[in-house]
Amino acid sequence: MPENGNGSERERKIVVTDRKIIEITDVTGVLSFDEEEIVLETGAGKLSVDGEGLRITVLSLDSGRVSAVGKINGIVYIGEKQEKRGGVFGRRG
Repeated sequence: MPENGNGSERERKIVVTDRKIIEITDVTGVLSFDEEEIVLETGAGKLSVDGEGLRITVLSLDSGRVSAVGKINGIVYIGEKQEKRGGVFGRRG
């Protein structure tokens, strides 16, 4: 895992509650966001959160935390050589 500024490793975690709230740690940057998709850079690579009515409620790059609310439809790690497919949740409305 990557290190934070004081030499200790950051915890990497994704927590989804009732498909309405998502909390992500080990975030190093926000690449893009709108009401349907949030794309983050994490210690494990790019992460896409797909949904409806998405709104970022917590953004702290110092601590590596991002939280968002809305309807969570899917979560996908995006590799360099793969397209966005699959994920924790299937694309069901």
